[in-house]
Amino acid sequence: MQRSWPWRARVVAALAVLGVGCSGRCGGASSGAGPLSKEEARAIPGVVAFLSERAGQKDVWWVTPDGKETQVTKGEEDEYPGPPSPDGKSLLVIAVREQGGLQFQQMRVVPLDGGKVLPLNVPRARARNASWAPDGGWLVAESDAKGFSDVVKLQPREGTEEVPLTQVKQGCFEPSVSPDGAEVAYVCSREGDPEIYVSRADGTQERRITAFYKEDRSPQWSPDGKWLLFVSDRQGQDRLYLVRPDGANLRPVSGTAGEGEEREAAWSPDGQKLAYVSRLPEGRSRIWVAPAAGGAPVALTDGKHRDDMPAWSPDGKYLAFVSERDGNTDVYLMRADGTGQTRLTTAKGADWLPRWVRR
Repeated sequence: MQRSWPWRARVVAALAVLGVGCSGRCGGASSGAGPLSKEEARAIPGVVAFLSERAGQKDVWWVTPDGKETQVTKGEEDEYPGPPSPDGKSLLVIAVREQGGLQFQQMRVVPLDGGKVLPLNVPRARARNASWAPDGGWLVAESDAKGFSDVVKLQPREGTEEVPLTQVKQGCFEPSVSPDGAEVAYVCSREGDPEIYVSRADGTQERRITAFYKEDRSPQWSPDGKWLLFVSDRQGQDRLYLVRPDGANLRPVSGTAGEGEEREAAWSPDGQKLAYVSRLPEGRSRIWVAPAAGGAPVALTDGKHRDDMPAWSPDGKYLAFVSERDGNTDVYLMRADGTGQTRLTTAKGADWLPRWVRR
């Protein structure tokens, strides 16, 4: 949830990698058709929720693809947009405040069309990283209510009971509900380093998916539930990997070559592609897309600026992303092939962390 400035720079063999990765089509060159027309933007489904610092604190806003903005939260705390509910009617928001040198977090379900905000927990040090069940009837999250960091299951209602799915002294983190709601993937450090685990949605029948002495983290299910995507530093830098939910067929997303640290991956809605970010020297970063079945990744942006945080539109034809190319941190749109790169927010103050909401 926290923004990780500054980025770690790393020297890479850029020319060799670009020769493989661009496959004759890089974002800067492929955007020559200009920005999206208002007519095309108005036809894009959904809205983009994002975090804005235009008022000096962190609030949640949403913007339509043709640029109409609405403020969602106005609290005194910093408020971060979490995942939207599956029906697109609500957004999970994490409210954060500091008191006496300590940080307190509270998960809230915020209706996007107005209505009562539902606080899910008493403010505490850890209440974050939520993932919705596909029917919206429950969610999982990290909680320190009964330990350092448990994965808990709860319902989206005020004062809900948190049911621990894990109780590990060293902590479990970053839960992700499978597309059918039957299982939960998460990270646990029970044997000294973070590894990926999967259990039934009631916490039973846990199985370990990865086993390596370095860090494996941030699991995400593919839309068909047949793959888990995760981040690992097992090759000396962060790279993205795919593995079957039984631990088989582990392989890097970008194949034999990578450009910089890889992270911020997002599955396309049809599960055929993965958009992700490579972080480059001097604070630059670049957005790529790779076929989930394997093959050379294609660069969607040119790597001359900071471009990151890609988020797919509900129809999989567009991506929202964050860029500093115009001197401010703003949310942008582009087609899924990297063309039509269009600035979506323009207010002074940083706009970032886009979450596409189905509407």
